[in-house]
Amino acid sequence: MILRKLESNPAKMTSVALAFIAIGLSLLTIGIAWPRFSPTLPHAGTDWNDFFRGVIFGIAIVIEIAGVAIAASAAKRRKTL
Repeated sequence: MILRKLESNPAKMTSVALAFIAIGLSLLTIGIAWPRFSPTLPHAGTDWNDFFRGVIFGIAIVIEIAGVAIAASAAKRRKTL
C-alpha cells in the first residue's frame, strides 16, 4: 500500500529503492560477521547459529532484490515521463 503511493513519483521510488539496498547490504554484513559475534549458548550447537545466519542471508537477499526491482521500475517510469 505504501509503495503504491510512490508509483506516481519516480524520485521517491529511487530513494526508497536505495534504502532497501542499503538495509539489505547491512543485513548481509551482519550475516557475514554472525559466526564471530553470535552469542554462544551452552549445548545449543552450531545448528542454530547456521540457521539464524541463513535466515539473515535470506532476508538480506530478498530486500536487495526488492530494492533492485523498485529501482528498475522507477527508471522505467522516469524514462517514459
